[in-house]
Amino acid sequence: MRYLILGISLFLSFNYNAQVHFCNTTEKQNSWFEKHPELKVYFDQLQEQARVNDSVQYQSGHQERTSAAAIYTIPVVFHILHKGGAENISDAQVIDAVDILNRDFNKLNADTSNVVLPFKTLIGDTKFVFQLATKDPNGICTNSIIRHYDVNTNWIGNFSDYQYTWNPTRYLNFYVVKSISSGAAGYTYLPGSGIPSALDAIVILSSYVGSIGSGNAGSSRALTHEVGHWFNLPHVWGGTNQPGVACGDDGVSDTPITKGFTSCSLNNTKICNPAIDENIQNYMDYAYCQVMFTKGQSSRMQNSINSPISGRNNLSSLNNLSITGITNPGINCIPKLEIAVSPSYSVCQGHSLAFNSYTFNSSPTSYSWTANNAAVVSNSTLSATHILFNNAGSTTISCVVSNINGNSIKSIVIYVLNGITNYNSTNSQSFESLNLPSFWSVINPTTPNNKWDIFSGAGSQGSKCMYIQGELLEANSIEILETPSYDFKNNQGAIFTFKYAYARKDANNKDFFKVQGSKDCGGSWEDIWLPNNGNLANSSGGTTAGIYVPFFDWGFYNLTLHPNFQSFVNEDHVNFRFYFQEDVGGVGMGNRFYLDEINFTTPVGINELTKSIGFNVYPNPTSDIFNLQFTLSNSAKIKYQIQSITGSTFIEESEQLYLEGEYKIILNKNKSLAKGIYFLNLEMNGIKMSRKLVVN
Repeated sequence: MRYLILGISLFLSFNYNAQVHFCNTTEKQNSWFEKHPELKVYFDQLQEQARVNDSVQYQSGHQERTSAAAIYTIPVVFHILHKGGAENISDAQVIDAVDILNRDFNKLNADTSNVVLPFKTLIGDTKFVFQLATKDPNGICTNSIIRHYDVNTNWIGNFSDYQYTWNPTRYLNFYVVKSISSGAAGYTYLPGSGIPSALDAIVILSSYVGSIGSGNAGSSRALTHEVGHWFNLPHVWGGTNQPGVACGDDGVSDTPITKGFTSCSLNNTKICNPAIDENIQNYMDYAYCQVMFTKGQSSRMQNSINSPISGRNNLSSLNNLSITGITNPGINCIPKLEIAVSPSYSVCQGHSLAFNSYTFNSSPTSYSWTANNAAVVSNSTLSATHILFNNAGSTTISCVVSNINGNSIKSIVIYVLNGITNYNSTNSQSFESLNLPSFWSVINPTTPNNKWDIFSGAGSQGSKCMYIQGELLEANSIEILETPSYDFKNNQGAIFTFKYAYARKDANNKDFFKVQGSKDCGGSWEDIWLPNNGNLANSSGGTTAGIYVPFFDWGFYNLTLHPNFQSFVNEDHVNFRFYFQEDVGGVGMGNRFYLDEINFTTPVGINELTKSIGFNVYPNPTSDIFNLQFTLSNSAKIKYQIQSITGSTFIEESEQLYLEGEYKIILNKNKSLAKGIYFLNLEMNGIKMSRKLVVN
């Protein structure tokens, strides 16, 4: 639900694009039912029964249903996923959001005075009371504002992303995130959808929580809308996410048939029936003047919380209120914490990393940082610190936070690499062995089984290569192939090239591939090449639904020619990694990606031999003839050739004996070289040297 911030009045008319997706609930449910059509049949039956129950209550006076206690108390928990940014909202902002829910669901909001006359007598009161639980699932004292340092704050919505959900029959779970891949402000699933219990939660953008901090009054009712869904309310126009398209019914008797609205114009609400006003001010609409539920909607939500469907009836039971600490509160909580490292969990020997603690559950009164393996800790009693890593190997960093009630400890392991460069001169890797080559690493953070592997069925030149079986990967799965380290600083002009082969399964596929570089032993990574997957496929295997195996359709890329590579040219310890993510935000199970012929060549290797013979090419760049120059202090066997960056040979001189002396050989006399980048390779007594040549 994306709400607009009002500048002057709640009731100013505002035109807004009806195609914007405020809430993603409908799409998420439909996607789930596409995979499980048998559950859709059951869900539709439940929705029809809810419609019948509502109709019976409406005919009886559409009064809200009440229990003996007349109050439904609902334990809630907020899981705040963050990376240390503004999405790590304050406790006060969460508490403000809970206050707004209690206000809206109990008809205590002052702006009910703005409800238009036809609906004045229909404002509902659910008698729901939302309260932060004081005991977690293990019975431990909590404030139910749980902070998780997690990259999933950029929310995609895989099943695995819901790893923090507490039992949804005991708690209403909120996930507070920085972004949602669909562009929506929030979503959830209606009860009876048949989803796994971990998914039975509400996801919401951090800027749509509460009215203070990063929130604001205009967007604060997004949670009210999503909680309505969680207690079985569809959009007022029905089970779609297309307001303003077609007149529809939500199955609640006192909400009129409506198309739904995305802007608030109270004088233009008789759309579907010229004689009937539509409930534009309803929380389950998309206009920005939402101030009410109807009595019928309140009854429907009360029916949901009294129903065993999805275990909603357990939430407000006396036993559950005791277990979750509502009637028997936990007090005097111990602080808990997460540790964040910048920029990463690995570092070169002799380098430092920054550490930050993120505490929750209760305020600490002291901090204590420690480290082993001779690492040096600065400011060990503060919430943040820097640590210098003197020795290679695994180093354990620990932080203890304490208050009068006790302490918590968190430890992480930092991998300190010795920083010795693996390759200081030319190296070629074509993966012809059955085993992963030395110094190479496969990292698969999301899928333990399917990963980069050696393929023994095709290669660019040999019979093997590396590949990803995209047809076995779920959407958003990430697979990484990491290279050894290379010395570019002492090999000015060195190039890094590779060949790839790839096919998209279909035109809608959103596979994502990029190449990254690291200057600090993998401590941090910078994006270098991020090709469009359509262009990537078109330059190789195209689009095919069948399992793709390359033949002659290998693409070639020189990474060192990319502008983003310039920050690496003076580094003596550079690692690369090939990052592949399956069908981002899609359905997954796509097609394959292959890599081969990953070459580090040193065409301008500055070594003693090169210096001693004065090997040079000039003028460079050139548009005409140029000179190959070298000086021999002793006779030597010499041969040379000019090759393009793809390996094609254009000029070649066979091996001959050259006597002592200075040589200047004029080349390209007939101007046969087209514009482009070439390498002049000189071989002296079997030792190869190269210079890059630019013809413009």
